[in-house]
Amino acid sequence: MILDREGSEAVHVADADTGIKAFEASSFDLVIVDIFMPGMNGLKTIAEFRKKVPTAPIIAMSGFRFRDSMDPGLDFFDMAIKLGATGCLHKPFTPRQLMAAVNAGLGLGLPGGRPARNREIGQGS
Repeated sequence: MILDREGSEAVHVADADTGIKAFEASSFDLVIVDIFMPGMNGLKTIAEFRKKVPTAPIIAMSGFRFRDSMDPGLDFFDMAIKLGATGCLHKPFTPRQLMAAVNAGLGLGLPGGRPARNREIGQGS
C-alpha cells in the first residue's frame, strides 16, 4: 500500500517460489525480500535472485531481533548483504524508512545513478 501510494507499482507474492517466477516473467526495478517466509528462506531467495539478475537492487527485511555487540548470535542482515542484498530494513518500519530504502536501492538522488549500499534502515533510523 505504501509503495502504491507513493506512485510505485508493487507486486506482492506469498512465498519465494512465486516471487522468483514473477521475477522471471516480468521486469522489476527492485526486489524486497523477507528473510523469514514460507518455503525457501529469504537468504536463499536473495542468492537465487542474484544469480538470475546480478545487478537487481535487493532489500532484505525482517522483524527478527538481530545480533548486537554483546550477543554472539547470527546476524542475518550481515548474511543478506554478503549474499548480495543492496540494503536491509528492520521491521517494524515507517513509510518514510521504506521509501528511503527503496530510493537508496534504486540509486535515486545519487551521482551517476549508483545504488547506495545501506546497511540497515529502521530500528531508530
